[in-house]
Amino acid sequence: MRLRFGLVLGILMVAGSPAAFAQANCSMPIPPAAPDGRTASAQQMAAAVTDAKNFIAQSDVYQNCLLDYVRTQKEAAAEALKDKDNKDKKPFDPYIETQIQKQIDNNQAAKVRTGAEINAAVNDFKLAHPK
Repeated sequence: MRLRFGLVLGILMVAGSPAAFAQANCSMPIPPAAPDGRTASAQQMAAAVTDAKNFIAQSDVYQNCLLDYVRTQKEAAAEALKDKDNKDKKPFDPYIETQIQKQIDNNQAAKVRTGAEINAAVNDFKLAHPK
């Protein structure tokens, strides 16, 4: 329970950053909960494995979206600096990239955690249901 609360709190802290509001079109996937492999049915385990795989795939899309956002912001800043008629010549703010990288790192950690949790549940299931 504490782990989930800490994860939610961390997500809220990152999502509350100014950079997060600027790239709201990137949807952060929510990690699925792994079932108790000792008591879950085969159907529940199959669904949980599918949920974990979907989360990992959605996380890859999310991370690529964030990286694309940083790239486009850098390109826009570079173009603005080149434009002689543009009076608002602001360089790319490295804070944006730092905050985005934190979001990517947090999501990557959630992917690793989700994989480890589902693998543990599958191992528990196999031990509880030998063939």
